[in-house]
This record gives sequence, C-alpha cells and structure tokens, in this order.
Amino acid sequence: MANMEYVTENKLTKEADQQKSLNQHRTLIIGGVISIATLFLHFYVTIFVALVTLVVWASQNGSEIIRAGAAGEDIAVEILKELPDGYTIYNQVDIPNEKSRTGFNEADLIVVGPNSIFVVEVKHNNGNIVGTYGDREWTVNKVGRGGTEYSNSMRNPIFQVKNVVRLLLEDMKKKKSRAWIQGIVLFSNDSAEISISGTSNIPVLRNDEFVEYILSYLSKSSISSLEKVVRDIAILKDPVRI
Repeated sequence: MANMEYVTENKLTKEADQQKSLNQHRTLIIGGVISIATLFLHFYVTIFVALVTLVVWASQNGSEIIRAGAAGEDIAVEILKELPDGYTIYNQVDIPNEKSRTGFNEADLIVVGPNSIFVVEVKHNNGNIVGTYGDREWTVNKVGRGGTEYSNSMRNPIFQVKNVVRLLLEDMKKKKSRAWIQGIVLFSNDSAEISISGTSNIPVLRNDEFVEYILSYLSKSSISSLEKVVRDIAILKDPVRI
C-alpha cells in the first residue's frame, strides 16, 4: 500500500465542525433570550420557542459546500490507498506563493511516485458539468427537488491545478530537486456527469480511472532523487515535524 504517513486530518472537516459549533452556540443564545422574553407572554409560547430552538440547533451542520469538499478529498485519499509501495500521498499541502493574499496556494493532494509527481485538484460537484478545456468557467446543470432545472457555474479547475503545478515546480527548483509534475483534475462524485470537450495536458478523471492513470503514466523526465523529493514535499506539508 502507498505511504500514507503524510495524510492528516481533513482541515475542511474541522472547519465545517467549527462552523457547526458556532452556529449551534448562536442558536442557543438567541433561542434562550426569546424563550425568557416569552415567559411574560404565555408558558406554551415559551415551550414552542424552546422546541423550535432545539430543532434548529440539531439541524446545524456547517457549510454544505465545505462538507462536500471534505467528502471529495476523503474519497480520493481512500482510492489512493490502492497504490503500491513506492508511492507517497500528501493531503492539503501549502505551496508558497508570494502573490497570494495568504502567502500560499493549497494543493488538495500530491502523489509522489517513481514515475512522476502528481498534483490533484479534487471536485465533488454533482449535476451535469459542461464546458471546454479552455473555458474560464464551466456550467453546472442541475435539477431541483421540485424537478425544476437550473444552472450555475464553477471555475475551471484545470487553471487551478496548472497554477499549483507551476508553484510547486518553482519551489522544487529552489531546493534543487528535479521531477516531472503532472496535474490531474478528479471528479469524486459518482453522480456527476462530465461533458468537457477539447484537448488538454491536464486530464479530467473519474474515480475508476484515477489509480490506473497514475500507475500507467510515462513521465517526460526522471526524478533526481525520490527520497529527496519525498522529504522536500514533506517539509511543505509540515515544516515543524521535519
């Protein structure tokens, strides 16, 4: 099995849990204040407000968008466990970017193997996703609960992963490591329909294509030192630990 020692707790899950806790705390405060106020009106009104408060409290789950992102990355990590020895997996790696407001761009997943480094952008969208490889945005067509069709847009993840590949390449050059870096876009939601036309050197893959693509990939250049590359990316993942 692939080396998973650099896969840590999903930050998106933690973020959603913190948001859930905050929302529940606010709900209890607001509901408590209203309940106390209604004591002066009618006892049954107070009971009703308290029950509504409990229902709202229990329904809090944090951002559904963040939860979906976390679910997609967790699915991808589970799939990557199928890779054999010699591959190392990293999740949520911060790549330095001086032009970014935060000072970095995050790679959802990085896979280091004997044939290449793979930078993976994971998307967990559902619906019918339509566009071309060169579009800045793709259209996501969905059907609502009432059967009504609607559309929204998503940023083309190919441009996202290309930027992260460039940043990682720059960082590796500074550390005098050499390896071919290949970007991948993975749609982890099996209910999504992908209709992307045109050509690109960045593949758009589904779950059942993911591992096979990595294993069969023929790099355009060799890795200078697999051990050094593994360590250099580990430093990006956790500078303190290394």
